[in-house]
Order: sequence, then structure tokens, then C-alpha cells
Amino acid sequence: MTTIVMIIIIFSLLTASLTITFAIRTVSRQRKGLSQRKTILTNGTSAQAVIHSIQQTNAQLGNQPEVLLDLTVTMPDGEFHHTIVKTFIPIVNIPSFQKGCVVEVKYMTIAGEPKFEVVGAYVP
Repeated sequence: MTTIVMIIIIFSLLTASLTITFAIRTVSRQRKGLSQRKTILTNGTSAQAVIHSIQQTNAQLGNQPEVLLDLTVTMPDGEFHHTIVKTFIPIVNIPSFQKGCVVEVKYMTIAGEPKFEVVGAYVP
């Protein structure tokens, strides 16, 4: 009987440890991503982008919907980049983010590839 109780206790502790580790890693990853977004919006280079489509996901942050924006970005040197940006748009700004609209983006090269963020996106 005590052996079974010990096995249950050990299993419970192991499960709790794994759950806490997973939660800490997830929060850490989200904070790093948010920090990177803020850095791009603060220090990035400005460019213009045409919206080809906007698609809402099921996620929200601070009651602001998460969307996928399919963009063609025109860089300052005239070069074009196609990208899909996952971001949160303040609900009152949704009309400005429709197909065919031109929006300002900021970008930085991180780890050898350009990372884009939309100016006017919701960043807590």
C-alpha cells in the first residue's frame, strides 16, 4: 500500500515539475517575442506595405484581435519583400487594415532575415 502511495506522489511531483517548466518556457518565449517587436517598432527602418489580405485568428490580447496580414513591403531602396505578419490590431483601427490599403511597417534584419512589424499594431 505505501509503495503505491509513494509512486503516486512521485508521479504527481514529476507531472507538476514538467507543467511548471513548460509554463515558464512559454512565458519566457512570449516576453522575448514582445521585446523583439518593441525593438523593431522603436529602432527599425520605415517602409511602406500593401495589404493583400487580412485574416483574423482566434487569439486576442487585451481584447484586441490577432490577425495575419499578407503584405508586400516596398523597401526604401525600391526592393520588394512578401511577408505575412501575425500581429494584434486595435479594433478601432481595423478599417485602416483592409485589402489594398497601404500601411507603414518597420523592419530590422535579425539572424540574417528581415523581420517586419506594422506601425499602429497593439503592443502592450
